[in-house]
Amino acid sequence: ATSCHKGVGIVKLMGRDAGFVAMNAALASTIVDMVLIPEVPVTMPDILEHVDDTLKEQNFMVIAVAEGAGQEFVSTGKKDATGHTIYGDIGTHLRDSINSHLKPSGGRSFYIDPSYIIRSCPIRPNDHIYCTRLARDAVHTAMRGYTGVVVGPIHNIIVVMPSHLVAAGKRRVSVKSSAWQSCVQTCNMPSSLTGLQRKTG
Repeated sequence: ATSCHKGVGIVKLMGRDAGFVAMNAALASTIVDMVLIPEVPVTMPDILEHVDDTLKEQNFMVIAVAEGAGQEFVSTGKKDATGHTIYGDIGTHLRDSINSHLKPSGGRSFYIDPSYIIRSCPIRPNDHIYCTRLARDAVHTAMRGYTGVVVGPIHNIIVVMPSHLVAAGKRRVSVKSSAWQSCVQTCNMPSSLTGLQRKTG
């Protein structure tokens, strides 16, 4: 984004139903100017207004968007063979909308969809030790005759938990949480993009 006059970099990250990856990526990088997550409904005018304001201030911008964000703009209305909703591509929609909006003023966007490449980093020794321990404990648990359970950490202790506890529901980002509010402040996002204020009329 910094290589172009009025350049907007858009990075689509994993997050079909929750924006934890996008939120934490923005907090970790400190260079993101807007984060769009499924938990926060937004409008294109609000997005474009923040793009304009950011470009006026620093002449470039970075947007992190979770793949499930903004489905009201790109919904396919289809389901796959397992019954899960097939999501539209919010990344390309943002790219095209921002390009159309910025074209008269000479700006443009750059779109990156790293998909699962972000999981393809080299393993570290701690990762290897941790995963080996989980695998070993899972085998031991199965050999003891347990079924319907998973092995995982609670407070740094590997324990056996009933599977239904893990699959009981989906975690979602709370717009009132300190993590999301820290993200909003780090990105200097306006209240219209935080999920806390609803416009009336």
